[in-house]
Amino acid sequence: MKYLIAYYSWSGHTKMTAERIARVTGGNLFEIVPTEPYPRLYARCAIAAKAERDKNARPALIGTVENFDDYTDVIIGYPAWWHTCPMIILSFLEQYDFTGKRVHLFNTHMGSHSVGTELIREHCKGEVIESKDANELKQESQIKAWLGL
Repeated sequence: MKYLIAYYSWSGHTKMTAERIARVTGGNLFEIVPTEPYPRLYARCAIAAKAERDKNARPALIGTVENFDDYTDVIIGYPAWWHTCPMIILSFLEQYDFTGKRVHLFNTHMGSHSVGTELIREHCKGEVIESKDANELKQESQIKAWLGL
């Protein structure tokens, strides 16, 4: 198995979990970066995120994954925004063909738990596995159990 850990992190929490998963799996990290950064103030970011969700927007991204076809498993991490994944995750998904790949999801949150799976399944041809609460991925043993390692 070859793992790609792609993540969008607004505050740094998702990045920390992605880095932990990369250490356990030996996978490659790819940060999903918008061409136009989200506001740093939480209230303004929440307004922008809601507007994107309501418009079904696809924010532009910086960079692409090299040798995407080489990965068997793609782990995608994101913060929970408005009870789903940020629209930037859909921008990422629509750039690649996930056919034949296992797609593992995890999300960070401030109380909304695991979200985003259904929306991601609508936009991804891979085998999308239910999003995991990042609070349950703090230990190496938890990550191994989640991924079946």
